[in-house]
Amino acid sequence: MASRLKALLEEESEHQWLAIGVFFVFILVGAFAIGGTEHFVGDQLTPITAEHAGGLVMDIEYSNTNDSYTALVYAPNAGYHMFTEHPSDNSLTAIYDPDGVNEGRNVSFLKTMQDGHMMLSVENNELVELTSRMQTTFVYSDANGSFAIYDAAEDNSENLLFLTKESQGTSFRGTVGLNPTAPMSMTSGIQWQHIEAHSPGLWIGIGMHTTSGADGSSPASPEPTPAIGWITWEGDNQTPVMKRVKTFPNGLFHSIQSVSDGIVIGGTHSSIHVNAQGDYFEVDAPCTIAVADQEGSVWFIGEAGSSMIAQWTDGELRTHLLSKSIPISASVAGSQGDFVHFHGTNAAGEPSQWSIDIQANGSIENGRGFLNLLFILAGTFLLATMALSAFNKMREF
Repeated sequence: MASRLKALLEEESEHQWLAIGVFFVFILVGAFAIGGTEHFVGDQLTPITAEHAGGLVMDIEYSNTNDSYTALVYAPNAGYHMFTEHPSDNSLTAIYDPDGVNEGRNVSFLKTMQDGHMMLSVENNELVELTSRMQTTFVYSDANGSFAIYDAAEDNSENLLFLTKESQGTSFRGTVGLNPTAPMSMTSGIQWQHIEAHSPGLWIGIGMHTTSGADGSSPASPEPTPAIGWITWEGDNQTPVMKRVKTFPNGLFHSIQSVSDGIVIGGTHSSIHVNAQGDYFEVDAPCTIAVADQEGSVWFIGEAGSSMIAQWTDGELRTHLLSKSIPISASVAGSQGDFVHFHGTNAAGEPSQWSIDIQANGSIENGRGFLNLLFILAGTFLLATMALSAFNKMREF
């Protein structure tokens, strides 16, 4: 084939237009073919063969060091089950179930700390730590009052800050051993929902600010709006202090992720980046859920039926067009290895899982990557053949 093409190109000048025409057609066809593969690849509905199949995943945390995961699952006829599954050896570690310790309905949060162990809470003044196949319960002093733990965050110095439910609202408490600090003074009108460590001595909280008609909403049903709090606490027995509060006029914040350059907060109207200096910037990525992958990118996912997803990487926001719309209403998410998993319900209300392979879109296996490579190789071959023909012609003179 190559020798015949070379012979054709070495014909007299009246045949050279044919080579140029073929190359021009090749460029046009290649451009249309590559343009047709602009859709994001690597997303798919995942057949559920894991232990949580058939149940609605209420919360889930994936291990960073192996393929295990811990999930809180609800099924109408079975109740709440919480367990850790280890697919590598096909084993299951039960944590709570209706036939034994029936505490699944009381789990207030489930979260992975920076060193990989998980934390949860089911009783006031108690924290449960999960490490591998072990479960340890810490009981905190009630000298400063009784409190439920709604979230926890640990910084690089292993200082642990709690988001707590107090008698009249939500607050924050630090911990020194098993001795919690007194609760931070209540923030008027704000119900805090999540907390994350930002940097030494600084923590970021997100919540809902509710006014009583001052913003024009009905006093009987005030409209909640999103809020961010900057909390300072140095890991000692002093009470945490709310350094700053910022409220926003629209939407709700629902997700908070720690990234290399600060904190990324997912919101229904817009998302927020709190940079390494503690300053905030709005990100044009409204979503219903956001999750960080193992490489530090944050994925913003919209409602079922959306055709776009957004990805935040190193301060840059990219949007991807899906080949098919998002097939589920996602409520919880997690990442493990090269995959990000979203759990929720499909259009029929059935538990479903949708997954993204974060490596597939840039790999040569996807259609766009293959066509790019083919275009480069074929184009290089044609140009090299034409150049060689021209060189040989010049040597004849």
